[in-house]
Amino acid sequence: MEDWSSFKNVMESNNPTLNNQLEKSFVFVLNPIDVNGELPIEVAPGHFFQKANTEHIKKIKELMNLCRTSLQVSFLPPLYEADYTKVPDTKQDSGWKCEPLSPDRWRYWVIVFDGTNAELEYIGYAASLLCNDLELGFTVLGQTFGEAILWHGQSLFSFFENQAMGQPAVSITVDELREIPENYNLIKNISPDHEHVTRAFRKFRDIRSLPRSSELVTIALFSIIESLITHSPKHNESADSLGHQIKTKLPLLRKRFQRELDYNQYFRPASEETLWSKLYNYRSCVVHGEEPSFANDLQTLNDRNKVLEFLKEIVKLLLLLSLREPVLLTDLKKC
Repeated sequence: MEDWSSFKNVMESNNPTLNNQLEKSFVFVLNPIDVNGELPIEVAPGHFFQKANTEHIKKIKELMNLCRTSLQVSFLPPLYEADYTKVPDTKQDSGWKCEPLSPDRWRYWVIVFDGTNAELEYIGYAASLLCNDLELGFTVLGQTFGEAILWHGQSLFSFFENQAMGQPAVSITVDELREIPENYNLIKNISPDHEHVTRAFRKFRDIRSLPRSSELVTIALFSIIESLITHSPKHNESADSLGHQIKTKLPLLRKRFQRELDYNQYFRPASEETLWSKLYNYRSCVVHGEEPSFANDLQTLNDRNKVLEFLKEIVKLLLLLSLREPVLLTDLKKC
């Protein structure tokens, strides 16, 4: 697997407070989450998901300041140390209400490990498939390597830009976290015969470098779905079109998904076939530079954000299925 992170040597950062070395390396989990259950959990051999300790938090805050300067982004200072609730729009007030948390409830989480960062890409893939997917941020390599950090500037910028628009914390159970090592083991053992699955994972990862609400994300998600279950359509055969392949194959695959897919969670009530027809109408609008009309033809889909949420979940479910039944998806792709 390719190295996706930019490398920055902390010793060259001109920030002397960063030069105190840690005994172990760690990667910071970007998402502000609450975890219910007993920790730590081993998410890969020698890699443990746990609550950040005092030294981790100190390092994380210093790196956030460094990122703020390097990436020229404005973090919400109490992002991991407060609850944000949306205040209803009134004549008197609007926006977000911030309620500070006590330090024991701060939402700093890390994955601690010894050795190199070689497994983090696989762990990142595995964590991205959770229902409440997790995203790995900067990595701090400890004493063995003379202390250095790794990060990917575009995805960090995109993540914090999205958080600035208001993303409340979510609760995750340890049972969800235990899915990470299961996914990790499957990802590590993808056969070279299913290289299209590996490419789909890379595309899914690369989307995080884009603005989270960009129409380019929509196009990319459709592309991943198509790459996993469709073949290039034959010319002049409507029964072999991408839309037709999607509408006929997904209802079959949905029965084998690891999690239930509830269309009503995203869209207004309609048949599965109708919804996919609307989704491909929306895709066509985006690809051809037209303005989608959610007030008229596409009102069944509610809005752009619901479409993005749905497509992201579909991609995760298809990737999970491709890990567990790669031969099935490879054969179906040819049909």
